[in-house]
Amino acid sequence: MTGACGTPLEYDAGLLERLEPVLGGPGGVCREIKALLAPTSRLYVRVNTLKISVEEYLDLLRSRGLRFERDPDVEEAIWHPVEGPLEVPVFDVKVVADKRAAESVLMGSDLYAPGVAYAPRSLRPGMEVTVVSENGVVVGSGVAVMGYREIVESRRGVAVRILYPRYRAPRVRDLPGFEEGLIYGQSLPSMVAVKLLNPRPGDLIVDLTAAPGGKVSYAAQLAGPSSRVVAVDRPSKVGRLRENLERLGLHWVEVVAGDSRSLPGPLSSLKGRVDRVIVDPPCSNLGVRPKVYDKRGLRDAVAASRYQRGFIDAAARLARPGGVVLYSVCTLTWEEAEQNVEYAESLGLEPLEPPAWAAARARRAYGGLRFTPAEHGTPGFYIALLGKKGGGQAGLKP
Repeated sequence: MTGACGTPLEYDAGLLERLEPVLGGPGGVCREIKALLAPTSRLYVRVNTLKISVEEYLDLLRSRGLRFERDPDVEEAIWHPVEGPLEVPVFDVKVVADKRAAESVLMGSDLYAPGVAYAPRSLRPGMEVTVVSENGVVVGSGVAVMGYREIVESRRGVAVRILYPRYRAPRVRDLPGFEEGLIYGQSLPSMVAVKLLNPRPGDLIVDLTAAPGGKVSYAAQLAGPSSRVVAVDRPSKVGRLRENLERLGLHWVEVVAGDSRSLPGPLSSLKGRVDRVIVDPPCSNLGVRPKVYDKRGLRDAVAASRYQRGFIDAAARLARPGGVVLYSVCTLTWEEAEQNVEYAESLGLEPLEPPAWAAARARRAYGGLRFTPAEHGTPGFYIALLGKKGGGQAGLKP
């Protein structure tokens, strides 16, 4: 089924119309939507400088025949180009992957059994197979590792080894030192957001929606063990959060299970005291890429925006006068970005001017910065730094 701009992405007319002023008219909307079908142009990785220096890690990569480059602005960030689109041979035997698994296979990941939506009963180990998404997009081809019965019964492990991906980049989990916590896979805009927040030694930092841990772990890395860092998320998410923090050696980060909008556990005693608050709430995910299909409407963006305001409310209560709230979302909609900054202003928060280096990497928008897929080769992403009135700016970098 053909959706917006001739893509498999089904976005209703109301949503497309509201994206026009944000993305530069109908032409800009189509350009950015089409870019969502491909991965980012660069694979970014953050080096955990608490365990190894960036140069030492680059030397380790070179010793394994891998060449990454340093980002010019984010010291801890390194990147590798993403190759593609590549030719993929199409075999007679097809295995269908669910949306999330298909989007991973598109980037060269193997297909794991839990991500298999359909496999023919005749499937046997060693067969050449092509993996397709549920809407028929060819995402890669390879060799079956499991047969039909094993996939159904075990629901774990690699089902198809991908030999011919549509796009190719190093797999972060396969890079040296991953298990030892030397690195963390993180997008450039996500790292820029934390860098702008400028966490410092001794800071009291709270992340209201912390799982799986990218931003809070980077903030803890920059602030060091003399800081107090509290990471909050729903009980169903904190298991993975704890695993990532443990792997990275961030033993001083306190994990709280609960809905941060109600200030659970120790948060209730921190009202008006927090130096840095991170708000990266669930969103419509329009900026996430690559996509094999998607279906969203204006109603989804409006509902997400209203939901996100609960976290902005909590952040405004927690931040001290002069403290800073980082608000970021991986989407493209005005409702979840600029409109929510307007709402934050009604709570006594005010947008802070980003430094020149960051403004040069993104597009200026009301209240903050926008990264867009086609223009910047990144996920679609919005970042705003909001200062709590009453105490001056809280040590932002020039």
